[in-house]
Amino acid sequence: MSDSEHNARAWGHVVDFFDHERATSTQVYASEWFFLKDLLREGISVLDVGCAQGGFAGVLAENLKDFSYTGIDISPEMITRAKARHPSRAFHCVNESDWSAIAGRRFDLVLVLGILHLHETWRDTIARAWSHTAGTLLMDLREHEGPTIEDKTVSSFRMDFGGDATGACVRLPYVIVNSAEALAVVRRSSDGASRLSHYGYLHPVSGAAMTPMDKVMTNVWCVQR
Repeated sequence: MSDSEHNARAWGHVVDFFDHERATSTQVYASEWFFLKDLLREGISVLDVGCAQGGFAGVLAENLKDFSYTGIDISPEMITRAKARHPSRAFHCVNESDWSAIAGRRFDLVLVLGILHLHETWRDTIARAWSHTAGTLLMDLREHEGPTIEDKTVSSFRMDFGGDATGACVRLPYVIVNSAEALAVVRRSSDGASRLSHYGYLHPVSGAAMTPMDKVMTNVWCVQR
């Protein structure tokens, strides 16, 4: 089984978690809202990468009357529920390395929130998301001053936070990026960007993470063309 297939199955263990989480403006993290509040405008087109049940479609609807929203996710269970919850929005189940469902499309705002630190090909995801960005890319990383940690045997994330006990045996990588490398990757992946900004704060790692770090910098990056 490939990493992408494993990761897609892993997210199936936490589908229920998103029934009531990450679906309203009050559930948007402060580091995300710092940028997002100023990016919303009527008529905006939004791509949500790793959309889960499409919670950000609800967030946008609380703040805008007119917008288009497309969500993509690697979990078929997530996409099934997203379509049921938001039938007027577009959703696609994709492979981590194959976004052909949205080939050639670019969006005013691309969101990649809550997933980059939980899969192996996070660098490729940033570059792929940027290729679909017409205006602004908003994404988050977990960072620290030490060397980048990507080895799943050293730093991992248990997929049992959704209440599925079998998820405790299922692990995703919990990637913690050296802050200097994070800047280098963002700059290298966003050719043509006119502005890079980031905002974050030191925060305890998730209780589902098994990692040598007690705290990480939860950093949200705003990359604009």
